[in-house]
Amino acid sequence: MDAFFSFLFNTREGVAILFVAGIAIFAIAAFVLEKRTHKLYVDRGPREDGEDDFWG
Repeated sequence: MDAFFSFLFNTREGVAILFVAGIAIFAIAAFVLEKRTHKLYVDRGPREDGEDDFWG
């Protein structure tokens, strides 16, 4: 186990693996959270004439 952690944190290849794995984990988490948000906030369609946007 010590050799595994030594590889991950003390070699360029190990740090690169940690970096790529971190990006992949964040990408998967963003994808999952976006799906949940899309289900929660349903698109209401095009805006009507009398409806203002946030900026007024």
